[in-house]
Amino acid sequence: MARGGARPGAGRKKKTQTTEDWAGPIIADSSTLKPLDFWLAILRDETAPNEMRIMAAKEAGPFIHAKPAPRRDDQGDFGDMTSAGDDWSGIVPSAPVRN
Repeated sequence: MARGGARPGAGRKKKTQTTEDWAGPIIADSSTLKPLDFWLAILRDETAPNEMRIMAAKEAGPFIHAKPAPRRDDQGDFGDMTSAGDDWSGIVPSAPVRN
């Protein structure tokens, strides 16, 4: 029985070469190009490979959808606000009572 040594099909697989010839997105004026404009140009290019369009969507996400800011300690809760629990009867008009 053979032990050790090279075996057919063993080891890390080699990367597959893409045969698609894509030169990149067409950008009219690259002098004022911003990162978001570049990623959106890739997303909108229908000839771009799907892997590139997926990567562009992941990269453009933080530019479009901002993360919420962390809550500050000095903000407090709604119950700590000065007008919380005040009498609003003078401000809000009362509805007529129907019998």
